[in-house]
Amino acid sequence: MEGGKILGKPAVPEGELVEYSISTLAWVGDAVFELYVRTRLSSEYKTASGPLHQLATHYVSARGQAELAGKLTGEAGSFPLEPHEDKLLRRARNYHSSSMSRNALPADYRKATALEALIGWLWLAGKEDRVVELIDYLLDTSRTDGPDHGSGC
Repeated sequence: MEGGKILGKPAVPEGELVEYSISTLAWVGDAVFELYVRTRLSSEYKTASGPLHQLATHYVSARGQAELAGKLTGEAGSFPLEPHEDKLLRRARNYHSSSMSRNALPADYRKATALEALIGWLWLAGKEDRVVELIDYLLDTSRTDGPDHGSGC
């Protein structure tokens, strides 16, 4: 999909993506991330949607995404970020949103927004392979027990 199409529409040139707001990039990234997590979990665990939803919320929440974002920065970060990706993460982490989740700490919300913005940027730029590589790295380095906490589902 690199530089090609996204769901039948042309990818957005990176020069235009610079003009997108952090909140728009995060809005798209949130949807991409949640769909990827749901798709992956439903293929890994053959169980009802309730237990899958419980497991997905571990990842698809401000707290969960903040924990994942921490795997990209600092000494713990071993995922090879491109310089422009690192710059976007920092810019997005410093973005002050007019809205805030009731259930999230402000620092967690900012880290989650940064991760979502990066995913949104990559997706809109048509870099689906990079999105998959990034999300797989994050999920693989933070494995939890499956539905029913390891009952073999």
